[in-house]
Amino acid sequence: MASPPSNPTANPVSYPSASDTELVRLAQEGEALAFEELVARHRDKVYARAFSMMRNEDEAVDLCQEAWVKGWQRLRQFHGEASFLTWMTRIVINLCLDALRRQKRFRSESIEQLDDEAGGVERQMPVFTVNPTEGLEREEVRKRIDAAMARLSDAHRTVLILHEFEGLEYREVAKRMGCSIGTIMSRLFYARRRLAGLLADLREARRP
Repeated sequence: MASPPSNPTANPVSYPSASDTELVRLAQEGEALAFEELVARHRDKVYARAFSMMRNEDEAVDLCQEAWVKGWQRLRQFHGEASFLTWMTRIVINLCLDALRRQKRFRSESIEQLDDEAGGVERQMPVFTVNPTEGLEREEVRKRIDAAMARLSDAHRTVLILHEFEGLEYREVAKRMGCSIGTIMSRLFYARRRLAGLLADLREARRP
């Protein structure tokens, strides 16, 4: 007697234990449950990035929901050049940038009038590094940095997030923010200086 044909669903994929790569592949084939697992796995980090830019819980939630919808709609465009989380983070960042532009909350600083093409801003930038957080507990550092970031202007906070946290080059940051490379450099300089000032008390916290 011939054995029955094998059933391809006899060994279903365990979504919680599957890799992101496997889940993306399944979701691209139309398996909504695989995408739901990706959402559950990464929604907190995507939300954290949205909130870090918008500083408003309701706006961050709405933009995250929109980002996940776009992620599902555009999933076939994802080819794995970066991680799935990186891809989703870029989607939500672009949505946040669009929202900030609509709200007309970006401001220009006077230094942006310097000669960008001649590299005037770059020449005037001193080497500026600060590590005021050494020796502190990670959670305490995170809370202090988050509080300091909340006090930056939208333009300064955004340029820090894109360049320092997301690792984008000046040219890509400029493209996303719709301004010149020189403007990005000046904003980054002032953002670093402002953040260092806000975190100055961390140096005191290191002292016995």
